[in-house]
Amino acid sequence: MTQPTKSTRQTLPIHRFALIITGLVLLGIAGQSAAQNVTFERLIRADREPANWMTYYGTYNGWRYSALNQINTQNVGQLAVKWTRTIGEYQGLQVTPIVVDGIMYLTSADNDVHAFNAATGERLWRHAYSTTAQRQVMRNRGVAVAGDKVFMGTWDAYLVALDAKTGKRLWRTRAGDYAAGHRFTSPPLIVKDKAIIGFGTMEYPTRGAIDAYDVNTGERLWRFHTIPEPGQAGHDSWDGESWQYGCGPAWLPGTYDARLDLVYIGIGNPCPMYDGGPRSGDNLYTNAIVALEPETGKLRWYFQSLPHDVWDYDAVNEPVLVDTVVGGRSVQSLLQAGKNGYFYVLDRTNGKFLRADPFVPRITWTTGLDANGRPAIGNVPGQPPALICPSAFGGTSWNHMAYHPQTGYAYIPAADMCVWVVKARTFPRQGQSYRGGRAIEMDAGSHGLLVAMDVATGQIKWQYQSPYPMFASVLTTAGGLVMTGDLEGNALAFDAATGVRLWQFPTGDPHQGSPIS
Repeated sequence: MTQPTKSTRQTLPIHRFALIITGLVLLGIAGQSAAQNVTFERLIRADREPANWMTYYGTYNGWRYSALNQINTQNVGQLAVKWTRTIGEYQGLQVTPIVVDGIMYLTSADNDVHAFNAATGERLWRHAYSTTAQRQVMRNRGVAVAGDKVFMGTWDAYLVALDAKTGKRLWRTRAGDYAAGHRFTSPPLIVKDKAIIGFGTMEYPTRGAIDAYDVNTGERLWRFHTIPEPGQAGHDSWDGESWQYGCGPAWLPGTYDARLDLVYIGIGNPCPMYDGGPRSGDNLYTNAIVALEPETGKLRWYFQSLPHDVWDYDAVNEPVLVDTVVGGRSVQSLLQAGKNGYFYVLDRTNGKFLRADPFVPRITWTTGLDANGRPAIGNVPGQPPALICPSAFGGTSWNHMAYHPQTGYAYIPAADMCVWVVKARTFPRQGQSYRGGRAIEMDAGSHGLLVAMDVATGQIKWQYQSPYPMFASVLTTAGGLVMTGDLEGNALAFDAATGVRLWQFPTGDPHQGSPIS
């Protein structure tokens, strides 16, 4: 791996760039200005405002790509710390900061919301979240912005709206039942006048849902249950009463196609997690991507990557929207890197399966996929334990990949890990984990990967190997860079085309958050 030579070093423009991974800020960005109204039109055209990062993935299409190019492959070696801040209790950060007109909004693990001057690090305000519910160790992945409001989903299942200028609470809506296991760990997706957000279920025996709330009043406008009830299409994919306890969490933000007017959201595993006996059938809509109409919550289509999951391979990961060429024809495609180790390409107009390619070397849960993407079953949890690859952490975890429009590659933070899983019969009890077995991680041969995959062909173009799983999200930039972090505490920059590591900086903390620019 090479470092830039002295001859390539240039003076960096320090007024346009910020990189946030678990609290590290590198260089600065434009100075604070008066916060403007974040309209739906601005969010649709967020790619035209690269000085801001106004939505969770940067833009509605989920690329995690910045059009800024002042920092590039020639001068990235000169990156230096501009400012740092410590926030909240020490549990690490999994947050994606939001930056609007020079003001940075982010959350700490304890659900406090902070606003900073992004150029200087000065804290402008802090909203301390309080609740009477029993505190659990949870992490919060950030906020959303719309109009003059900041929105946060909380670990005790409330959706909260704050004044963006002062941090004062404007409204607070109870969205779920904390005692039953409902949680929010990520911010909503803002579409028009709606905040769209799904529950996490923590493997508690409950039923997942995706909701839409009025951004001005907090009123719930619609609910889509991730598990169909009697009389609804798909209910026959559940056995007996198992649908009432089947989980189906939707705990990461979705993406949005303004041309098709569709919201795409990934849904997680069924419960019990490792024991499929009590829930025979495909268990819709768990382990699926759903396309919903934002006005009504009506299901337009779904694709289930893993029917009857017994491996904990959530399909919650971000659906990335890319227009590409597949099989010689132009396709409005949807990409998802799955926990199950496969990189999926779908037609996002109708959910049709186009292709799936493995991005990790060890896969034992299946012997392959058929022409419709349905897997042939390999190793399953049992007694004695079965060797399952990838592990329950996934070929990739929740941390987000990024897409680079110049290379045409998707960059996936990955892990080549396996696990021994034993199945055990359990029964649903409110407020208790409904796992149906347990897993023992296997260290032998385990390592992390950053994988560059050609979206058009499914070929791996390059990969970087780390001693530990890559649990930080990825950022790509118009400067030809791929940026991420590792569990050894290093912030990293790579050449997007070649994979050459160009820069490394030790921050002292393991990285599990999401860099932005």
